Amino acid sequence: MTRLLKHSLLSLSLVLVSACATKAPPDDIISPERAMIFGHVEAEFPIDAVDFHEYGVTYIQPFKRPPRILVFRDGYFMGENIKPGKYYISAFYSGNKKYTLVNSKQSAYQVVINVRPGTLQFVGAHRIDVFKRELLGRGEFEVVEVMRPGERQALQRMFSVTTGTGWQKKIARRMKELRQ
Repeated sequence: MTRLLKHSLLSLSLVLVSACATKAPPDDIISPERAMIFGHVEAEFPIDAVDFHEYGVTYIQPFKRPPRILVFRDGYFMGENIKPGKYYISAFYSGNKKYTLVNSKQSAYQVVINVRPGTLQFVGAHRIDVFKRELLGRGEFEVVEVMRPGERQALQRMFSVTTGTGWQKKIARRMKELRQ
């Protein structure tokens, strides 16, 4: 292989790897029936991922995947183009720690979020309090619902990340409703 070809392949692979490493921007609205969920979670270390599952659905990857949830460094998270139905937050992830909220079908039913068509659904603000840390195990923790940030503050954050999408108009409308 020539030196130029090697450098070209190396450059291309670096571009592809860096593209995979950056967060994907929110997608535009694909259907007026699709909804957006959003919320906030606070923990000792930044939250990397949120498992958001449809109630009664089993996810076996790569055949069936849960809805995509974007998580931002400041603890806010959102999922866009969610089809209407019943959902629940299954777990939060922070580094190598998994904070499981749902252990059974019964516990999932107790935290169901009813996502209605075309809505912006605030799923709350949460704080993870860790009582006992274990090196290899889960330890003991509690997920507490907190008052701040509220829906309006979370909407302001979502407004800034949805620039150029149809979600921004819906968010502006909802913020106006909350002011009245």
